[in-house]
Amino acid sequence: MELLLSSELPQHQLTSMDVLKENVTLKTFEQDSERSSDGSFRSRRRKKYLTKNCATKQDPFRMIRNLLFPGGASMAYCNEETLSSSFLILDGFMTISLSDTSSSVLDATERWGKRLETNICVGKVSYEYRLSDEVERNMNLSSSTDEGEEEVETKATILSQNLEKIPLVLDQEPSEDGILLDPDRYLPPSHKMVADALKFQEYDEAVDVYEDILQADKERYGESDLVCAIDYHNLGVASLLASDLDSALYYFQEAVILKRACLGQKDATVSESLVEIGIILFYRNDCNGALRIFKEALELYNDASNTEGVGRTSNNIGCVYYKMGDVSSALSYLYEALISQRMVLGMSEKAESSLLNIALTQSNVGFLKMEAGHLDAAATLEESLLVLESVMGDENSTVTSVRDNITLAKQRQEIH
Repeated sequence: MELLLSSELPQHQLTSMDVLKENVTLKTFEQDSERSSDGSFRSRRRKKYLTKNCATKQDPFRMIRNLLFPGGASMAYCNEETLSSSFLILDGFMTISLSDTSSSVLDATERWGKRLETNICVGKVSYEYRLSDEVERNMNLSSSTDEGEEEVETKATILSQNLEKIPLVLDQEPSEDGILLDPDRYLPPSHKMVADALKFQEYDEAVDVYEDILQADKERYGESDLVCAIDYHNLGVASLLASDLDSALYYFQEAVILKRACLGQKDATVSESLVEIGIILFYRNDCNGALRIFKEALELYNDASNTEGVGRTSNNIGCVYYKMGDVSSALSYLYEALISQRMVLGMSEKAESSLLNIALTQSNVGFLKMEAGHLDAAATLEESLLVLESVMGDENSTVTSVRDNITLAKQRQEIH
């Protein structure tokens, strides 16, 4: 079997207890697999596992292989999660509202802050990588070394990376005996600081903490890792919330580049950062640029059959067309958005957030109907207002704007 080595793997000290945990999964690997020759994935350095950590003085990989594969099957394939275990992933301003009274991001920021828990989730990254026969032999031989011997570096090729998202529980704390009730939702202290800063709408503080997190992750995993791509995206969202559009645009662009390098050009996760770039361009009145980016994101969501993403992005495209003066195309995309959003309403893990997106899109349809002189504009706006009031509250600026549009629509209806 040919040695497949290049860059670095995540450093991780495995103990005899670790080999019993679920986060290390061992599988057999076919020698002639096409994936083994794929050079498009990066690799990282990895320390060999010391025998002093095993009660049997045996390399842990070898020990598990002897237990699971006594016949000597190849054990050159495994799946290991990053040491970060859990980290925040922030949703940005996913749905544009034509009811926003300000040309800045203030109204969208207010909506985001009121829906904090639905705009954050916990992420985990796992890696699939391959060790060569030569590396395995070196690891097996290492079981006879003395405990004080220096660690010897081995390398392996990452075949793929996978990102998992888990709903966030903001105020979760360890139980009295110090054990977390749900370790999947545990946040490292630095990420908990970000959550607290966002909770109190201290967005500049969130940016500062994320800059430290990004630097630490670069040193830990390497600058081209998927975890760093998520850090860039999160920095973009925090900068957007802090009304620093220049920094936000830069961070989202970096996130797109890294996500594509890690997950592939067509992965739907790339769209999440693309949509934010489009929204920034929309607020900057670069309609052509925003339209191009949104349509690129829409294509990725369609290819991935991500109906919820299709709905949000179609809404945004409709808003761009309205701003460009093409009301017919705007209504067409907004109606398509409503169809997609209603399809996923009962299946979304964040049902209330999905309901809010529908209401925002419906208010956009009502606004366009009012501008076009449709007699049913007020009824459409009133239907959206019921949801907006229940989700956002009576004092929200978007709610106030929709109320004003209803009054205006009724006045125009009386004139006709």
